[in-house]
Amino acid sequence: MNTQTLIESLRALSPEEMDWKFALYSTRKNRGELELDWNLCKFKGIAGWVDTLRTTLLEKAVAEKTVAEYSPLLSDKISIAAIERGDAMIKGQITDILLNIQNGLVSAPEAFVSGTMPKATGFAFYGELKDDEGNVIEQVLFMRRSNPFLSRQKTRLCTSISGEVVVSEKPILKFTPAVDFILIGDVCYFNSSAIEKDFDLENRHFAIAAKHMTLIGEADIVSDYETLEKAVLSARNSRKFANFDEQILDHITRMGVVEREDFLSTYGITIDKSGRMDTSDSEQCGLIIDLLCCRSCLDVLGRLAVANGITPRE
Repeated sequence: MNTQTLIESLRALSPEEMDWKFALYSTRKNRGELELDWNLCKFKGIAGWVDTLRTTLLEKAVAEKTVAEYSPLLSDKISIAAIERGDAMIKGQITDILLNIQNGLVSAPEAFVSGTMPKATGFAFYGELKDDEGNVIEQVLFMRRSNPFLSRQKTRLCTSISGEVVVSEKPILKFTPAVDFILIGDVCYFNSSAIEKDFDLENRHFAIAAKHMTLIGEADIVSDYETLEKAVLSARNSRKFANFDEQILDHITRMGVVEREDFLSTYGITIDKSGRMDTSDSEQCGLIIDLLCCRSCLDVLGRLAVANGITPRE
């Protein structure tokens, strides 16, 4: 998964050979889990629009960024995060999205403006390539987290009919050739971290962090488990646990008190009288999280602590 792979996939895409659907989605919580409600709208000339979108991606978005393996800490200003379609992190959500678009009902655009249908959170262009027997052999999805309907609340919207400017009585949509998410081939690409919300990745980050907190608790090496847990389960820190290194935890657990104090002091982490890492305040908790999740830097003196092959990472 690299930039060239995405470029080659986009270049090989032939929109005019595929069947396309335009779909709007809204989000809602159901028993603590995020769900996307999908509705289709008729849209003439989707293939031409998708081709424009594809060209813009090749000339701008992809050309200006590098493709890297998905990490919740990647900067979407410089990187496009890639993850296999079958990865457990997103497999269920991808399957649901594709099925819901395939089986979605067509709704009139007016319904989304009048309030009959929920306000759109975002929209998608979904394409299928079929063989001679009608079997789907390729699926492509472009998603953007943006309501495409222009608001009438602050200004009157106008359109042109037979060369005459008239006040619009129908919904007007605005599209820019930009996307937040791409599914092409067997790889999903996050061009913006904003759309991670619609894949419920935040809850998945919390689940991963909670799983690793169980390991920390079993190791019995922190002075106040509850304080550290509270810090870990914040949105910012939970994302770091995608890079949790159990080997570092194991090494700290096996160390004697004196050796542990010497090793941890390099990272500004203190221990209590029983040899447990001090988690009495948020600053210490942050340092511990950074160490266990490979986010630590060398201290100001430039000392490099080495313990059985474990070294701080810049």
